[in-house]
Amino acid sequence: MKKIEKIVQSLLEKKLDVISWLVIFFSFVFLRVFTEQTLALARPLTTLEIIMELVHSFYFFALAILSVWLLVSLILRMKPQKLSHIFIFSMLLIIMPPFLDMLKTGGQVYWSFYLLSSPTDLWQQYLTAFGHLPSGIAYFGTRIVFVATIPMLAGLVWFLSKKIWKTVLAAIGAYSILFFWGAFPSFFYYAYIFFSRHGKVSAVHSFDIAGYFGAPEKIFGVIFPSFQYTLAYKLNYVYFILLVSLLVVMFYLGSREKFWAVMKNLRLPQVVYHAGIFFIGMGLGWLGYADNFQLDVFPVMAAFVLLASVILSWVASVVVNDIYDLEIDRVSNDSRPLPKNIFTHGEYIQFGLACFFLALLGGETIGLPFFVFLAVYQVLAWIYSAPPFRLKKFPIVATFISSLASLMILFLGYILVSDGQTIHTLSWRIIFLFLIAYTLSLPIKDFKDIEGDKKDGIWTIPVIFGEKRGRLIVATGVFISFMLSVFFLNEMKLFFWAMLFGVSTFLFINNEKIKPRALPAWVLGFVAVYFFLLVWVVFI
Repeated sequence: MKKIEKIVQSLLEKKLDVISWLVIFFSFVFLRVFTEQTLALARPLTTLEIIMELVHSFYFFALAILSVWLLVSLILRMKPQKLSHIFIFSMLLIIMPPFLDMLKTGGQVYWSFYLLSSPTDLWQQYLTAFGHLPSGIAYFGTRIVFVATIPMLAGLVWFLSKKIWKTVLAAIGAYSILFFWGAFPSFFYYAYIFFSRHGKVSAVHSFDIAGYFGAPEKIFGVIFPSFQYTLAYKLNYVYFILLVSLLVVMFYLGSREKFWAVMKNLRLPQVVYHAGIFFIGMGLGWLGYADNFQLDVFPVMAAFVLLASVILSWVASVVVNDIYDLEIDRVSNDSRPLPKNIFTHGEYIQFGLACFFLALLGGETIGLPFFVFLAVYQVLAWIYSAPPFRLKKFPIVATFISSLASLMILFLGYILVSDGQTIHTLSWRIIFLFLIAYTLSLPIKDFKDIEGDKKDGIWTIPVIFGEKRGRLIVATGVFISFMLSVFFLNEMKLFFWAMLFGVSTFLFINNEKIKPRALPAWVLGFVAVYFFLLVWVVFI
């Protein structure tokens, strides 16, 4: 017994970084899918089906392991990262069920589906540890591993706490969590029925749940081509949101100092800017494909998945920018995470890579075109900030690259609603208006970094011309952007409003009483109000 305690204590002392944990986890998920679809006697899958198996398995096992991990962390009052080396061994539990199934059957894997049950049946299945299963479902290997997991977790808590009540709480909690994920579609449907008031939860049957998730439907303009994986495809929307939420909670519990440093470093105006561009893209899609626009549960979740992916992409780009702008930030932004030594260089890279991976995962959850646009955004962000290109050093070129990156976000919103996920039906007038307006207006963000940029050889407009002349030049660009909307959209009714907001913003930027750091937020406010007026005048 003492030897086991020593082993557990030694594991607690070891550290495992985020990327190593992620690579190991994904490797075991891949082995699980490989075993079920290649080693076992099964129907060959198409490329789309293999990707869906991988993504869905990744979500399911990640949520199951992380939620149990969080439970144990809270019971033991330990920071989650201290348990990281112990929970890496839970990966072995992912690949065991198919091997146990093949040993029993001689090469086949049992079909172990979600529990789609009425509340009464589900309660019986909970009390009997997956008893009273529907016909055709056999949790053989899964059930063995499931039953074995509970005493192992209870033993871990006992070794670390020596308290019976914590041990019992861990056993019951872990069992309940794993059961919850095994029956998640049922619980989700109960919640949907309860809040939508479309019936009584007590009257729900298994076929109601199967019909809700399994029915193929158009989600905005996206049509998922595989009928067999419709349930997994819809669940992935929910799982992505839950996974990101769970990771945020674990990040907060792991280090509140790092968590709040990241939150303060988000650059709120830029977050609002990115979200606004995404919703503008969706709005343009609605104008072209009004029949595709819907506000049901899964379309709304699809929009949230992409919005979260956009924000994660922005955060990943911030990390890249902060790493290569460290010397600038020491002069101009010394409150950021790296200058304050809140993160080590390696930890910050790990954090950025995690955000990068989650952003692309969110895009792939909706479909390949969304993955591609988010990947292009990240490439543009990289060549903007990082050597050997570091195009942010060159005026106009820098803001043009930023404009292209912004267009990727606009396209994301548009293709979510458009048929066939194409941008070819989006007017070239709108594309060029946004591209030129962004290029002329984005230098507004450079005024707060004049001293740091000058020291690092970054040739922004404020650095070249000084703050006073720089304000005049940038204000002129912003004024031109307002006026261009009149001519690109060919709508003279906008002239008065464009002139009013253009002149007001011009005077505001040139007002030296307004601090440089406050300029982006205020200008964004002017642009937002003008945009709503533009939509009202042109389209409504």
